[in-house]
Amino acid sequence: MEVEQKYLIASEVDAKKLEAKIAELFPDARLVGAWSETSYYLSRITKEKARELLVLVVRLRGSEDDDLLAQLDRVPEGTPIQMRFRHRKNREDSSFLFTLKAGANPLHDIERIEIETSDVSDAYIEGFAANGVEPESIWHSMRREYAVDENTKIDVQNVTGYGWTAEVESVDINTVQVVAAQLGLQPLSHELLDEMYKQYKSRWREYYDAKGDTGYFSETDWSDIEDRAKQKRIENSF
Repeated sequence: MEVEQKYLIASEVDAKKLEAKIAELFPDARLVGAWSETSYYLSRITKEKARELLVLVVRLRGSEDDDLLAQLDRVPEGTPIQMRFRHRKNREDSSFLFTLKAGANPLHDIERIEIETSDVSDAYIEGFAANGVEPESIWHSMRREYAVDENTKIDVQNVTGYGWTAEVESVDINTVQVVAAQLGLQPLSHELLDEMYKQYKSRWREYYDAKGDTGYFSETDWSDIEDRAKQKRIENSF
């Protein structure tokens, strides 16, 4: 199980203040990685379709007994699944990762199932597309990941469309909330996250290919996103 909460940061200046606060409040925290990432989010699928695709991964890797399939088998039937490929690189390394997330809202649930492996290549994107599952959005991000302890991580990242964000991940929601409160982070609601993603997905090529500040949501974008999220919260209250 992955337990993670997302937060919005106003600017790069505030992101640097957050990183300074991490060092101040958690002296044992360490930077475990800084990367440039390109992420490919695939359309939501069923467990049956996910198994079909993972069989393809297993075959291409030349493994007849792969733990990926065993992990997928433990996902409850009927659980929506969303997959992501990530090309992560820095000066020292370049890697390609594959992640499967499962939950009622696999992208934005605070607690969800996560299956991940780094033993893949970008060839899988074409292989999945040939089997009917293509990227519904592509993102670029600059990420810095801090380990507070062996169970708790904080990601600080600049993401196309969204701008500066943070993620706190740990073994339970109480720990996540305590760490976030110490850092002064306010969680994003499911409704807002859903509307942010819908906005990005609808125009991802425009954001992804843009240069400078035009690659992020405009004030009008944010106003529309917040209005839709507010309406969704009202609907969900009934």
